[in-house]
Amino acid sequence: MRTKQLFLAVLAIGLSRCLIHADGLAGNSTNPAVKKLGGYSVLYDTNRNFTFVNPSEFWDGTWKEDTNGWRVQLRVYSETNLTLFRDGLVDPLSTNLILRVEWGSAVKNSGDGYLLSPNGKFAKFELLDAHGKVVPPNPNAGTNLLERTLENYPAKLNLTYEPHRPAWASPSSGSLEANFPPLTTTNVYPRFPYGGIAGEIGSVTNRPPFFISFLKLDNVYQITNEGDYTLTVQPVLYKRYNHTNTAILDRVDLPAVSMTIHLVPNAK
Repeated sequence: MRTKQLFLAVLAIGLSRCLIHADGLAGNSTNPAVKKLGGYSVLYDTNRNFTFVNPSEFWDGTWKEDTNGWRVQLRVYSETNLTLFRDGLVDPLSTNLILRVEWGSAVKNSGDGYLLSPNGKFAKFELLDAHGKVVPPNPNAGTNLLERTLENYPAKLNLTYEPHRPAWASPSSGSLEANFPPLTTTNVYPRFPYGGIAGEIGSVTNRPPFFISFLKLDNVYQITNEGDYTLTVQPVLYKRYNHTNTAILDRVDLPAVSMTIHLVPNAK
């Protein structure tokens, strides 16, 4: 289990900002021994092992910390800056904004036993326009959300689901939100072909935060009016009871984080 958790944590390093900084290693800082890896400052030893030298760089998005030291961070960035020339005007080809929801801590490692929600959904996922009106998500925005998150990892999914899972854990519901019970079991989680539970995660303080959701906002909302919007996201995790390899899971309520984002109408 620990090996798997460490492997997943290491995956977060490469995926954490590689989609933002496609150049990988780039540029030197004032100290010529310090290089950039995925946008973070690192020092390499003679064996090409590296250590991060400035963990505060991990938390440059919009984040909030709870009393247990857990942080939730939102990052929104552009996938592309392509434009479309139409009737002499320059229009955005697409909003193409990527939302990454990240989890971690600056003061403690998670240890084993943490899992994403069994369907990838949230306790709260809300977008308000400039007048405070709720923007409804697309009807299928939350369908197969866990699978769509895990697809960003270099592994073939082929997940199988327990046929008698409760309605709140259904992956086929289009809602982005679910009413998560305080206790559940690992039976509500999908399995990989080798039998492992999908969604096991972990975080360590000296590595970038683990991403727990990855969404294209174009696929979530149909925006018709350009303006500033307020996005609020509250994830939920589950944790094995008493840190043991048990099937009983406790709900972990994470902070709700709000940020202002500028959105333009979706391209037709």
